[in-house]
Amino acid sequence: MGDRNQIIFLQRFAPVVSGPILEIGSKDYGSTSSFREIYPDCPYIGIDMAPGAGVDAVVDLEAGIGPLPERHFQLAVCCSVLEHVAKPWKMAENITRVVAPGGRLYMSVPWVWRYHPYPDDYFRFSFRGIISLFPEFVWDVPHYSTNVEGELIAVTEDNKGADNAMAKFAPREDGKAPRKYLPYLMVNMLGVRR
Repeated sequence: MGDRNQIIFLQRFAPVVSGPILEIGSKDYGSTSSFREIYPDCPYIGIDMAPGAGVDAVVDLEAGIGPLPERHFQLAVCCSVLEHVAKPWKMAENITRVVAPGGRLYMSVPWVWRYHPYPDDYFRFSFRGIISLFPEFVWDVPHYSTNVEGELIAVTEDNKGADNAMAKFAPREDGKAPRKYLPYLMVNMLGVRR
């Protein structure tokens, strides 16, 4: 399940998929949008840690791949999940195992975000962190998204400070230097498995 900007990102950068899709973290909590609706003609499996609406199989990808076939999926979607995993490097290895060579992986992870346990909250990830966790993938240009619908900002060599450029400053009552605030930011990346 994803937010509107995650839906927009997929529609823009992966509008067509030929083959099976895996959604990691597919449980519907009532406040998110469905990725399943973007690809109505593709075989689609939604997995989560607990049963519920939108969950086709309960699988803990930190522990293993369970009943999922290796090297099978043409697209794996993992949005707002990796920060809740105590050992994301283990989950990254298992996600890699189930994506077919030439298949794609869409990762969306928080870069600047509040603490939000589901059941806990461990990490924040830069785009370099995702590249490090998934060395078998070749990644397209990463994008930041904010909580403003449709706001996707490419992170290029010339624009690596895009997150800092969005900062706002607020005066302090004590007259000292203003406080700097960054907006909520997600890192969105689409990679292809070698």
